[in-house]
Amino acid sequence: MAADDHSTSIEAAQAETRAAIENRALIYLHLYETLAEELGPEQASEFMKRAIYQRGVEIGQAYREAAEEGDLARVGELFCDGSPCAGELFEPAIEESGTSRIVLSMRACPLVDAWRAHGVPDYEIDVLCGIAAAVDEGTFEGAGLELEFLDRLGRPGSESCLLDVRLR
Repeated sequence: MAADDHSTSIEAAQAETRAAIENRALIYLHLYETLAEELGPEQASEFMKRAIYQRGVEIGQAYREAAEEGDLARVGELFCDGSPCAGELFEPAIEESGTSRIVLSMRACPLVDAWRAHGVPDYEIDVLCGIAAAVDEGTFEGAGLELEFLDRLGRPGSESCLLDVRLR
């Protein structure tokens, strides 16, 4: 395979992955709107969070050994290394690292991009971010860690998602 063919296939894979994540964003939007019509916004949000959280718990098994060893540096590596397209889509980073706490960031989000491109109002993007964040909550809590979102990209004026991950 020529170098140009290889870079073209990587670019195509990145575009396909971005499109799949944007599609997921719109599925979340339409599920939320449909459930909110039937159940009200709060219950719709809670139902979606519970389901998405469970997927996070499954993902969190990949972090469990590092968490049990108290190796937050490894947790951070796993987070960054596991980001789709070598981090090109979410731009993950370790902002701060210590023995009992690590702060992780994502400086980009195809979900938020898709919602904005679809004309979703800021207040609803914040709700949808809270729903989507349930996967991260499940991931870290499922691994035996504590997670607090210090900020989320879906909030007006935010420049990144900041995840404060702590040992229990």
